Amino acid sequence: MDDDAIVADKIDGIPHPAETLELVGHEETLAQILQQYASGRMHHALLLTGPRGIGKATLALRIASHIFRHPEGLSAPLILGDPQPNDPIDGKLAARSNPNLLHMTRPWDDKTKKFKSQLTVDVIRLTVPFFGTSRGEEGWRIAIVDAADDMNASAANALLKILEEPPTNTLFFVLSHSPAKVLPTIRSRCQQISMKPLSNDQVIGVLNQFGALETLNSDDKILLGKLAKGSVRTGLLLSRENGLEIYKSFMNACERLQKPDWSQIQTMAEKVTARGKEDGFRLLLEFANEYMEGHATGRLGQKNDISSLARWAQVWEKTQNSTRIADGYNLDKKQVILNLFHDMGEAARN
Repeated sequence: MDDDAIVADKIDGIPHPAETLELVGHEETLAQILQQYASGRMHHALLLTGPRGIGKATLALRIASHIFRHPEGLSAPLILGDPQPNDPIDGKLAARSNPNLLHMTRPWDDKTKKFKSQLTVDVIRLTVPFFGTSRGEEGWRIAIVDAADDMNASAANALLKILEEPPTNTLFFVLSHSPAKVLPTIRSRCQQISMKPLSNDQVIGVLNQFGALETLNSDDKILLGKLAKGSVRTGLLLSRENGLEIYKSFMNACERLQKPDWSQIQTMAEKVTARGKEDGFRLLLEFANEYMEGHATGRLGQKNDISSLARWAQVWEKTQNSTRIADGYNLDKKQVILNLFHDMGEAARN
C-alpha cells in the first residue's frame, strides 16, 4: 500500500502513530477494549470519538499490535506488553508492511501535489481486496478509517455496506473528531467509545519529549498547555507555527473590535496566509471559533440578550461557510480573516 495514503496528517519530524510504541493516557478506554477482546465479545466496529490529536489513531494501532500478538482473544492478557524496540510485529506496523492492517486516510493528489480534502470512495474500496479470499497472513484483519469525518457521501455509503456484512475475524476502528458528522446508519453499526482529551500535564510531557517547548518560558508553557485542550497535535502546531504569537495577536485585536486596528489585522492575516502557513491559518480560525462560540452561548461578553447571542451565532455560521468556500475553490484566505474581523466588529458594536 502507498505510504502517502497513511501519512496525510503526519507532522514533519514527529513519529507517526504507527511508529509510536507508547500510548499516553486513555487508561479506561484501553482497559474497556482489552476486556472486551479477552471476553470474546468484541464488537466488529469501534467508533472512537474525541478531539483531533488526542491519540485515537495511536490507541487503535496499539490495540492492533496487541491483537496480532495475541490472536486468541480468550487467552489474551488484559494489559499491553511493554514496548520492545525490535519487536517484529511493531516493526511491521511502523514500516506499514503488515498485510493484515489497512489504515485509510485522505489520499495524495498527484495533480495538486497535496492531500485531498476528503477521504474518497476509492480509498474505502481498498477494503474489497483487503478482505478478499487472498489472505496475507493468518489471523485478524484490522481496518482503520482515519477519520470518518473526512469521508464524502460515496465513501460513507461504501463503508456502510461493508459494516453491514463484516467478514469474520475482522475489526474496524472508525475514528471521528466530530461524530455528529458521521452518518447515523454508520454510528448505529458501531460501538461508540468516547475518548477524553489528555490532561494539560500529559500534553506538556509529550511536547517536552519532542523538544517542542525548549524556547518557551514557564508562563508560555502554561498558556500553550491550556490552548492545546488535551491535544498533542494542537500543542505541536502551536509550538511550531508561532501559535502563541497568533493567539496573542488575535486576542489583542479582539480587545479593539469596536474600533479595529486594520493595519494590525492586515499584518496578522498576511502572516497566517503566507505560502506554507496553512496550519497558522487553521489555528487562528480555531481561536476565532472559540471566541465566537463563547459570545454566541453567553460565556463571554457583557451583552447576553437574545439579539446579541443571535448576532454572534450568525457571524460564526458565516465564517464557517466562507471558510468552506475558500477551501473548496482555493479562494483568498486573507479575505476570510478580514471579513471575520469586520463581522465580529459589527456584532460587538450592535
